[in-house]
Parts: sequence; structure tokens; C-alpha cells
Amino acid sequence: MKKKLIYMSIATFAIAQSAIAQNLDLQTPANNLKQQISSIFPIVACILFVVVALVNLGHFTKEGGDWKKGVFNIVLYCVIVGVIVSLYQYIGSTSL
Repeated sequence: MKKKLIYMSIATFAIAQSAIAQNLDLQTPANNLKQQISSIFPIVACILFVVVALVNLGHFTKEGGDWKKGVFNIVLYCVIVGVIVSLYQYIGSTSL
């Protein structure tokens, strides 16, 4: 009889916990975080682009400069930012 009572109380507790867990409302904080990232990301991407361009400026201006390497680094940066933006847009479009 005691075992049955213990099992019944454990089952009731488990069902109650799953019902409580469904009411956490995590969608609102996730949307707030998404909005903050959306507003900050373009600024960070532009600052990083300026840094990458300044670092690669030496490839363009020095004597015997390697134009290919400078252009390749800037294009590589743009591709990486494009992939990050694409992944962000894909994740944002999926519903939880």
C-alpha cells in the first residue's frame, strides 16, 4: 500500500511539473533578445569592416603590395558576414 502511494505521488508530481513547465513563456525574452541583436549587429559589422579594411590597407599601399591578398581578405570578410546574416535570418524565420 505504501509503495502504491509513493508511486502515485511521484506520478502526480511529474504530471504537475510538466504542466508548470509549459507556462514559462520564454517567447517574450527570446523576442527581446532577437530585437537587441538585430539593432546591434549592423553597427558591429560596420565597425569590423572598417577594421578589416584598415588592416588590409597595407596590402594595397606598400611598395610591391599584394592586391590579391587584400581583396581576398575583404571578400572573405563579406562572405562570412553574409553567412552569419543568412543563418540569423533562417533561425529567426523558424518558429519555436
